[in-house]
Amino acid sequence: MTPEDQATLKLAIENRISELQAGLAEASPDTQPFAPDVSIGRLSRLDSMQMQQMALEQKRRQEAELSKLKEAIQRIDSGNYGTCMMCRQPIAIARLEAQPEAILCINCAP
Repeated sequence: MTPEDQATLKLAIENRISELQAGLAEASPDTQPFAPDVSIGRLSRLDSMQMQQMALEQKRRQEAELSKLKEAIQRIDSGNYGTCMMCRQPIAIARLEAQPEAILCINCAP
């Protein structure tokens, strides 16, 4: 991997980290529970509970992605980025562009 490729990927990762942090900083009303004294129908309450759980799962996934991207930045800084953790072969640039947090090459990935 060339230093230019690494710099381009690092910039893309940093941009995605900024997007995720901004999205997580916003308090989504979908994650807030309805008060029990709010008068809504049973099905509406079930629907709101489902929407709440979906919003919470999306938040959990964004937090997990953010953590993996921060680890990728650490690997870039330490010089280990772009090397498969299993076979120690270079990870293809196309794979890193599609999934910048990848730690395994396509051959080792499950």
